[in-house]
Amino acid sequence: MKRLFLLFFLLFFLTGCGACKHESSTPVTCIEDAICTDCGTVLRTAAGHTASEATCTEASVCSVCGEVLQPALGHLPGEEATCTEDQTCKTCGILLTPMLGHSSDREASCTEDVVCSRCTEVLIPAAHEPGETPSCIDELLCLRCEAVLAAPAGHTASADGLTCADCGVTMALNGSEPAGTYIHETVWDVHYNNTLDAYYSGNVLVCGDYALEYFRQSENGYPDWAYAVNRFASRFPELNVSALIIPKSCAYNAPAGLEDQADNQHAFIDATYALLDDSVTAVDAMSVMDAHRGEYLFYRTDHHWTSLGAYYASYAYCRANGITPRQLGSYETVVRTGYVGSMYSFCASPQPCLETNPDYTVYHLPEAETTMWIGGYEYPLMDTSTKYYSSGFIFGDNPLSVIETDNSFGNGLIIFKDSFGNCFVPYMTDYYDTVIVCDIRSFSGSLSALIAEYGITDALVINNIQAVGSLTGSLSSTLSR
Repeated sequence: MKRLFLLFFLLFFLTGCGACKHESSTPVTCIEDAICTDCGTVLRTAAGHTASEATCTEASVCSVCGEVLQPALGHLPGEEATCTEDQTCKTCGILLTPMLGHSSDREASCTEDVVCSRCTEVLIPAAHEPGETPSCIDELLCLRCEAVLAAPAGHTASADGLTCADCGVTMALNGSEPAGTYIHETVWDVHYNNTLDAYYSGNVLVCGDYALEYFRQSENGYPDWAYAVNRFASRFPELNVSALIIPKSCAYNAPAGLEDQADNQHAFIDATYALLDDSVTAVDAMSVMDAHRGEYLFYRTDHHWTSLGAYYASYAYCRANGITPRQLGSYETVVRTGYVGSMYSFCASPQPCLETNPDYTVYHLPEAETTMWIGGYEYPLMDTSTKYYSSGFIFGDNPLSVIETDNSFGNGLIIFKDSFGNCFVPYMTDYYDTVIVCDIRSFSGSLSALIAEYGITDALVINNIQAVGSLTGSLSSTLSR
């Protein structure tokens, strides 16, 4: 027994008396204890992970061991983005989708609101865009749709009753003409009387104290005229080419009992314009003239339109080509009375009702200084001393007229016309540096040379509605030179 005790004591002594030196090859980690490899004693407990909380865009990662404890949470979207509000994350507030902004494929309109296609908010309320303040004779027009927003203020007679106290325009004549004959062309002409029976004198329809050519046109238009214009435009693609067809008096002054030809002439013009290429600007002069029906648009004793009718056409031309037109009341005018024109001479026999009720010719003077050359000689743009249409405007019909102005716009216009174009031409001198006028019935020069020599940028074919058919051969020949 004693020997066994000594043996146990010796064994205990040799093993360190039960005291382990605790060595571990396993280092302490965030999740594992450090344990003695000899005796299994836990030397140090696991420290646990050290990490911040996960966010929308960043995971939760232990800063000690790098283990991903929780993936990024991802954004929690708020309300969807609208036209005016961003979409943000409900958690972190970061911008997810910017506001969309309003959207509409419509332009501002005079009669319909522009509405956002997404949220239906009214972006631009329907509204006319007023032009210049109305004067004594100028209506207030919408610049977009040309609707009449306010009537002319009207003249205020001065003490003598002959002039306007506001604008100074002559309102009435001095007594040698029939009583009640107003000379300012925007006053409704007192001579037309559509209640009287009309009759023919030769090919001229006479009614009371006026006469006119009465006819119908094909409502299918005139393809040959459109073809001639299209061919010219394709030949000179560098030019801005416009086309303008002028209605005639029977569209506005048909006697009682006879069909008004306005619809017929509109149909003819529209159908012909529809045949023009996209490269040609169609000028809707008739619609502008329609708004002034009853004014002195046409002579009563002559087959031509008046300079007032031509003014409205010039207005339409400007609007179609992006030019700001002058207001009618801004022109200085000269009036010549006592004109008895071509319709009187076309009658089969003298018609005293026309001779005793003459027309008057009004000249609207341009602001630009002009010099007109015909065949190497200088002529006035308008001969304001004469009452005759045939010689008063651009010295009548000539094969080629060159009009130079003091403008410096850097542009030039070439006009292909019949006699109706004569009183239209002067209006263009306020908008171009140079205006070249070719009469389609007699011009025989080279268009290429003219266009190059005078720096022409724009071209206009302007014909009255009858000439569209009767003079198309001449037009085609001229435009192909």
